[in-house]
Amino acid sequence: MIFFEILLFLMSILLLSLSVSGYGKLLRLKIENNFFLEILLGFVLVTLIVTVLHFFFKINLAISFTLFLFGWIFFFKKKNYNFLLIFKKKNIPYIIIVFLFIPMFLSQKYHEDFGYYHLPYALGFIEEKIILGFANIDKSYVYNSIWLNLYSLFFLDDKNFDFLTLPSFILFLSFILFSFNQVIFKKSALTSDYFLIVVLFYFILKFTRISEFGVDLPAVIYSTLAIYYFLKFFETNLLKEKKIYFFLILTFSIFSVLIKLSTLTVILLPLYILLRNFKNLNFVIFEIKLIFIFLLFSSFLIQQFIYTGCFFFPNKLTCLNVSWFNPEYLNLSEKLELINKSYSQEAKKIFTPEQYLENFNWLHFWIKSNFIELLEHLLTILIPSLIFIFFLKKKDQNSHIFKEKFFLYFFLFFSLLFWLNFSPVYRFAIHLFVTLVFILLLDFFTYKKFSKKVFVIFLTIFIFFSFSKNIIRLNKTDNIFLGIQKFDNQYILNKNSKSRFVEFFRPDVKNNSKNGWQGRLCWDIPFICSYSKLQVDKKNGYLIINKLNN
Repeated sequence: MIFFEILLFLMSILLLSLSVSGYGKLLRLKIENNFFLEILLGFVLVTLIVTVLHFFFKINLAISFTLFLFGWIFFFKKKNYNFLLIFKKKNIPYIIIVFLFIPMFLSQKYHEDFGYYHLPYALGFIEEKIILGFANIDKSYVYNSIWLNLYSLFFLDDKNFDFLTLPSFILFLSFILFSFNQVIFKKSALTSDYFLIVVLFYFILKFTRISEFGVDLPAVIYSTLAIYYFLKFFETNLLKEKKIYFFLILTFSIFSVLIKLSTLTVILLPLYILLRNFKNLNFVIFEIKLIFIFLLFSSFLIQQFIYTGCFFFPNKLTCLNVSWFNPEYLNLSEKLELINKSYSQEAKKIFTPEQYLENFNWLHFWIKSNFIELLEHLLTILIPSLIFIFFLKKKDQNSHIFKEKFFLYFFLFFSLLFWLNFSPVYRFAIHLFVTLVFILLLDFFTYKKFSKKVFVIFLTIFIFFSFSKNIIRLNKTDNIFLGIQKFDNQYILNKNSKSRFVEFFRPDVKNNSKNGWQGRLCWDIPFICSYSKLQVDKKNGYLIINKLNN
């Protein structure tokens, strides 16, 4: 039975990838026919569409199907496509790679935020159109990841959420296959290809389970793509290619920030290129295809304002005095900073929260708490790349000189300072650490002859390592199924909230004690699930949620 389900799942991945790729085709880059790049771009456009649609409609099954249907139309337009071509000899490696990653999607263990706010957020999309004051439901909704808007498209009938993590899984697969495609079909490796090799090895070794994804991985992937195309920008002398690479850098960097604010400094990449090449690129910013980037950014800001009363959290200057604005939002950044800087029980005995954040008092405790994790990850980036370099043959001279090393070092220095000051959690800066290791190893790479054979051997070993980890995990699992391990949390009415229009629920913590700390989370409890004391009004068909004072 599970074998038949896996075959259907493979077909689903193919059909959804074709649809998303169809939206990527609308941007018409006209530089290379890269199916995987079209998927990576398509997700950006689909996210914009679902965000705008939710301003006016609930995202139901009919809307999801219609959106995917149009994607297939865009993909097959003016093309007689033969599905048997999928099994052409050159496509066999891609099929094998996808198949070996399938166990990752079986019997998934949830990540810690899934039942807390990822799933409840997606339920809000399918049960209500956009809600004014949505952030008052829970503090986790104050600054949202635009990637979560996609989740609502992947509900099955009767709110089955087994495929809610599918967009992140397809994105991960697309990036792996994109990187493989970029490296393997080159006569010789360029600087940007070596960067992808470092990233590819690390991603395959580290991200072996869906529970490690969250929204951090999509942000890291798009930040990494922005850095990759930054390298490619300086590898070409063709103005046409430079314009397209600039467009990709701008698109991917902005999208990564909308997914995760901690990647904010990646915006420096397109800004530097624009200032450095203003004479050649000044007209690019007025091209029609850039309108969709403006719309994407604008739709996110509007959504943030509707949710919080602020266009950009946590900047007080962007907040307006609307009824649903809650000044408590502005204190969240300090609370998050304390968590990210490891304000432990040991530190609480010595410092108040204010003292802890002053004069780098937190640094000692943060290093003590994070040193082992940082070291493990850095070694996972460094060691495979060093071993790979060792197996490459030496060449006489360096034929690929990257001339923007100074700016890249500046970018890393400034970005790591920003990260260390505001959100020093390793997974928020993966793109920075892989870039740092890459730039330190660059001279070693460029004095070696790239070998496709060695690359394929290393890649094969690492993919089978990931595959074996998941097979071992599944052997310890009683029930193998497609989807996510679930908690059946019971719930009760939240009688502290007042509304004539909706009912409020909260987890029945007492009866959910068997589920441990997960029993306190909303999971798929009917929307609206909240512990807060709320009042709901309705105007012109839109719900307005205000937080009541205790």
